Amino acid sequence: KRSVRRSSNKKYTLKDYTDYLAEHQIDAPLKVIAAICVCYLVGIPYFDKFIFIAHQDTTTGLYGKGGWDILFLFFYINVFTMLRAATMEYILVPIAVAGGVAKKKRTRFAEQMWTVIYYSVSFLVGVHLAYNSSYWFNTSEFWRGYPHIYQTKLFKYYYIVQFSYWLQQIFVLQIEAPRSDYRELVLHHITTLLLISLSYAMNYTRIGNAIFVCMDLPDVLLALAKSFNYLNYRFLCDSLFFIMLCTWVYTRVFLYGCIIWSTYAEPDLYVNFKLDPMNGSWFPYFAKYIIIFLELILYGLMLFWTAMMFKVLFKVLFGNAASDERSDDEDVPEENDTQTTTGTTSAVQSHNGAPTKRK
Repeated sequence: KRSVRRSSNKKYTLKDYTDYLAEHQIDAPLKVIAAICVCYLVGIPYFDKFIFIAHQDTTTGLYGKGGWDILFLFFYINVFTMLRAATMEYILVPIAVAGGVAKKKRTRFAEQMWTVIYYSVSFLVGVHLAYNSSYWFNTSEFWRGYPHIYQTKLFKYYYIVQFSYWLQQIFVLQIEAPRSDYRELVLHHITTLLLISLSYAMNYTRIGNAIFVCMDLPDVLLALAKSFNYLNYRFLCDSLFFIMLCTWVYTRVFLYGCIIWSTYAEPDLYVNFKLDPMNGSWFPYFAKYIIIFLELILYGLMLFWTAMMFKVLFKVLFGNAASDERSDDEDVPEENDTQTTTGTTSAVQSHNGAPTKRK
């Protein structure tokens, strides 16, 4: 009776819940998804808000923002958790086995290929939206006509799905084995989420879309290079690493730098600085410096990871494979492979310099 009483009175910590979710990444969120879908199908009011975007303006057909978006975020955090784990376990790990990937690196291979899948889709949709916008290589349009309260259906889905993905990434970061740049990644993820949430709530989504696009392509090439490394395709790994580094410097150093400069210089030319939440304006003058501060934190991380990658490039040019410079957790014991670890090249560790308006 005493043992039962002690067990029933146990206080569960956040780590306990994280460990449980790590062991049930498919079935736990699937139960939540199924319950919501059943409630929607039988016609229970408001459950459609979990699955579809809300706050459509009946006059223009465009979409605004509001409290129902929280339900949408919750639902798709569960979707990403389940979809990522199921895709890795039932599709990507079998591909790793067929490709001859070492047993203790199969989970890592699957993680990188999931990254390739997600960021490829994100990049293509983001480019489509930016290319068909007024701000395609025209940074002044980030600010002209502010506030930009309403969005097209595709744009809102794109932005809020990105938001849910990055919220889910906090969980992923906790269940992965720690890497040598773990603290930098934590800072990166927190800053990214601050920028995404602020940009969405305060109507800075144009510049957010532009930064997403700048960030996504290097992530695709980086994860693909790591995947080829696990497959022992050294030439393809090194070639992709070089291509990735070129795109990284152009998009995350040069273009992102231009966006930061736009945030500093151009609002003064085009924005009526005021705080008027009832009319969608969240832009008192000091807000510009809050945005710049967060953008600069990410830019500092980009430069830090850029230096790491050039260190690896130097090694490659002198005859070493791009995978020689490894993070501290690269060679984890095989028995720990049930966890979702990222073990990757330290140079290539610039994982997810993400986005947003910083979006």
